[in-house]
Amino acid sequence: MTRYPRPSFSHLRHLIGRSLEGCPGFGSPVEVEGKIQRIAEGIWHDNYVFSIRGRGLPKARAERAYILRLLDQRYDWQSGPEPRERLLREAQTLQALGNIDFDHPTPEFICFVEDDDSEPIGMIETALPGVSLDGFKDRTTLRRIGRVAATVHRMDIEQFPHLPRSADRAEQVKTSLDEFDEDLFGKFPLAGEVRDWIEAHLPSGDYACLLHGDLLPQNLLCDWRMLSCEDAPVGIIDWEMARVGDPAYDLAIVSRGNRRVVGVKEGVKVLVEEYLNAGGRPITLTDVRVHELLLVLGWLDEAWREHQKPGADGHGPDYYEGQLRSLLRRAEGEAG
Repeated sequence: MTRYPRPSFSHLRHLIGRSLEGCPGFGSPVEVEGKIQRIAEGIWHDNYVFSIRGRGLPKARAERAYILRLLDQRYDWQSGPEPRERLLREAQTLQALGNIDFDHPTPEFICFVEDDDSEPIGMIETALPGVSLDGFKDRTTLRRIGRVAATVHRMDIEQFPHLPRSADRAEQVKTSLDEFDEDLFGKFPLAGEVRDWIEAHLPSGDYACLLHGDLLPQNLLCDWRMLSCEDAPVGIIDWEMARVGDPAYDLAIVSRGNRRVVGVKEGVKVLVEEYLNAGGRPITLTDVRVHELLLVLGWLDEAWREHQKPGADGHGPDYYEGQLRSLLRRAEGEAG
């Protein structure tokens, strides 16, 4: 597996300065002020926060903090066109959100960062103030997630023509099932049982909607001075996985088949309740279980294929088969 080193901080300064100097409204020269700080990384990105200075820099620009989201290409599996395509779509999504009346703060897209061949390798956006909800394990966090999801799902999807989309809720589920090879179901009879259960409980309704795609607490920010206020504004970052599809999917990404969600017992039931109370789309607990089962089925598939290779690490397929069995029993009991 090929590894590519992370760029040096001096090279990051060069990339940032070159990118912003070519961006309208920033003037020239523009340079990083102080240190570049590496912050939480994702699977596909390295993220850095920085401030800037420059003689012709407008005051409003100089007073902001910025985020550089740079494609992480250290491993062979991170190569290919898909990460760059998601980067381009995320920029379009941020621009669309900036042009409409959206109830939650989101980053402002500033510009792309390009390599020497003029290929986008990252982007610069404004940093949102606040602390992430990742460290708060209680029902209030679930309530905030439910409220955010309901707001996102009410957005007009015609404002986001660039996003991948399913024609209706059932199509997203069917497409996800079709992505699994038949050999998975031959190897694991339980996987076949799960597929049969999902096909018998396809979501109804054609109201596909805007999905954030990754509404985990770490992607939600709140002013620390207002954490005790349940109606405090919540900022939303990391729109990389946005798409149009089944609203139940956004909740399943949060619950992931766990019995406790953000520290709350039977948290998925609480999350669905809070989502509906916030005016979310009319979904059911079973709708969320369908997507949870698809997630765990995908992890089983990945683990099985990974552990056919020499030197494989991580949980083996037996681990995810146990998760899948437990989740299916719960889903069957709830659906009657």
